[in-house]
Amino acid sequence: MSDGARVEILEPDHEPGSGVLAMRVRVNGVDVGTLARAPKVHTGDGRTSMTTVTLVLVPSAVEIKGDEDATGNTVIGFA
Repeated sequence: MSDGARVEILEPDHEPGSGVLAMRVRVNGVDVGTLARAPKVHTGDGRTSMTTVTLVLVPSAVEIKGDEDATGNTVIGFA
């Protein structure tokens, strides 16, 4: 199995000993936004299935880039 991303779900200004209200999400150290819903965690067994985390985010920023076609025009497409 391949190495995956490091996902951190954080509560800014967390008080030790209290429950965590997760708000910010970092992936590989990069802030990717705020949680819009509670994360879904599916725990794998480490042999035949991996642990997965499904996040629904309010992103910090959205940037959509396209590739240039043969004529040099930018082309953006969605599958």
